[in-house]
Amino acid sequence: MQCQRTIARLTLFGAALLFVLALPQTGHAQSKDRVGVVERLQGDVSIVHFGNSAKATEGMAISLKDQLVTGADARLQIILADDTRITLGENAKAVIKEYHFSPFSSGNRGVVLVEVSKGAFLFTTGRISQLADKRIEVKTALANLVAKGTEFWGGPTGEDTEGVAVFEGSVDVSNEGGAVVLYARALTQSRVQSQTPASGLHSRSSTDPIGTTLTRGRGPSQAVIWQQEKTDRAVAAVTFRSEIARNFFTISGNSSGP
Repeated sequence: MQCQRTIARLTLFGAALLFVLALPQTGHAQSKDRVGVVERLQGDVSIVHFGNSAKATEGMAISLKDQLVTGADARLQIILADDTRITLGENAKAVIKEYHFSPFSSGNRGVVLVEVSKGAFLFTTGRISQLADKRIEVKTALANLVAKGTEFWGGPTGEDTEGVAVFEGSVDVSNEGGAVVLYARALTQSRVQSQTPASGLHSRSSTDPIGTTLTRGRGPSQAVIWQQEKTDRAVAAVTFRSEIARNFFTISGNSSGP
């Protein structure tokens, strides 16, 4: 009897030890897959995780391969571990396919690969752009975008066309039809402003971005300066209602006219 009790205790102890040893590994896997959080949202936004869809909330964790989906008149802004921000406009779909940020390791390497299959987006790189070895890439329906420490916009500009515009830094735009490099001009007065609640609005990009147009079956068009009307439409596609209202009241309050 005493022998049976001893065996039973050893069995329970062994099971408990295996459980405890497994905990750090599980936690490591979870932290490895988590790449960022929902910073802001507006309207109907869903996060699809391993086929299960959940309504997004501020502070919700974003993991690799999660599908980010926005509805009509919706907006979503996520922040990654290195402070990179991705803002999606309405009726958008995006997935973070790959992410790696190790600023303190010997490799000093960073990778962020995002696929935006539908809708408009604004991409602002964080600390990952400061790494010596980095790869910052966005795949859209019509092109592959490789950025170098930058802020840029992408999205539909017509029924069968996409646009890419660079406000800061540079972006290589390519597809099977050709390639073009977009270089932002010198910083001047900005029309694109940050939408981070903590820091408020602040200028962060050039007045008129350099952009290209993509049409299915063709290479990107020649790089040109996007004029105010086109830029305003692009910015509006990723701007939150609260920021539009704030800008309206600020301009109205500062206006000397009636």
